[in-house]
Amino acid sequence: MKACLLIKTEPGRHNDVAKAVSEMEGVKLAFPVLGRTDVVANVEVADLEALSRLVLKLLEVKGVAASETLVEAEV
Repeated sequence: MKACLLIKTEPGRHNDVAKAVSEMEGVKLAFPVLGRTDVVANVEVADLEALSRLVLKLLEVKGVAASETLVEAEV
């Protein structure tokens, strides 16, 4: 399954968080952005359980303040 993670960081931590997230298993791409969200990550995992584990690991990354997960809709 594919998902997009919208990550809010502590001030000035967007580059560090993007680098740390990009090295996580299942993350295909992570990059800092301008706007309400500080980092966007595209992920691909086996199932919802794997996605949940990834998000919980993400929340442990130093500098992450909050996240929102957008799950790909099946067409």
